[in-house]
Amino acid sequence: MKKILALCDGEENYLYHMADYLERKDTFPFAVYSFTDTRQLRKFMDCHEVELLLIAENAYDGEMKELFPKHVVVLNESGNEVGHNVENINKYQSSEEIVRAVVGSYAGSGVDMPKRLATGHGMKIIGNYTPVGRCLQTTFALSMGQILAKEHKTLYLNFESYSGFGYLLEREFTTDLTDVLYYLNCEKDKLAYKLEGLVQSINGMDYIPPAASYRDLGDITGEQWIGLFHEIERISEYEYLILDLSDQVQGLFEVLRECGLVFTMMKEDKMAEAKMHQYETLLQSLDYGDIMAKTRKWKPPLFRRIPPGIGQLTHGEMAACVKKMIEEEVYGNRLGTGGKEDADGNG
Repeated sequence: MKKILALCDGEENYLYHMADYLERKDTFPFAVYSFTDTRQLRKFMDCHEVELLLIAENAYDGEMKELFPKHVVVLNESGNEVGHNVENINKYQSSEEIVRAVVGSYAGSGVDMPKRLATGHGMKIIGNYTPVGRCLQTTFALSMGQILAKEHKTLYLNFESYSGFGYLLEREFTTDLTDVLYYLNCEKDKLAYKLEGLVQSINGMDYIPPAASYRDLGDITGEQWIGLFHEIERISEYEYLILDLSDQVQGLFEVLRECGLVFTMMKEDKMAEAKMHQYETLLQSLDYGDIMAKTRKWKPPLFRRIPPGIGQLTHGEMAACVKKMIEEEVYGNRLGTGGKEDADGNG
């Protein structure tokens, strides 16, 4: 049974919008009950134990302070903090930011975090890597992630040295992939709840903002990355994990080996052919030939137009090609979990 989050706000449109947003988040760790006034809330609390209260500033009166002394987050409208040792957050910001603040506040309050139940669904890992530069790898990976997200819960991770995500999305990130690694290493029991506050979404596809500096990831080994993927599978309901990999990743070959499928972009020129030959020769010499067996090479055709924005990659010529590859390679191969093919898969 999930613990209860009570949401109380007399502004009905706001209340129902926020409640609907929370209820649509499959991984949100609380059962949500919403109330338009404190009288309803008090009556509910007579029969139910409320773990966390998210309440409008004008509803958080003296009586509520006495009835609910702990785990309170106030939706602040005035700009002046209310309550003693009570978390205040700006009411009029995105639902995504509010969820991040609420879950972060709760996870940081020192409570024992309840265990997340395993979903019984294995997470399928799809790698994207090419030794050839400037050949639409990230565009391909983002398109695949967003198309899969229409029917499956999907998480995308970017490992480029300079992803440019903040610039492309016209926003600043206060957290990124390094925060996930911190909680994995230092507060693993809280990662399930912190993850909910760290992920962001594009077209239904979740992503964790890439590291602001590639130097922050320089000491992370392949074994540690694989440990993170397994932990994400254990604590979440993701069905697909899309990895947009680069040469910056320590233990790259170990990570590629963990993938069920690897998509490798190609170009029609001698230099690209030479790079690919050296890459495959290295795989063979280091006993990573199994990576080649699960690799699907693709030479993108000349598209007349590539959508200009990250959130527009589910339409157009390239999206049509990606959908075809999903049907043939991802679904057709019955991609297994944890880097292993199903018994009757095509490898």
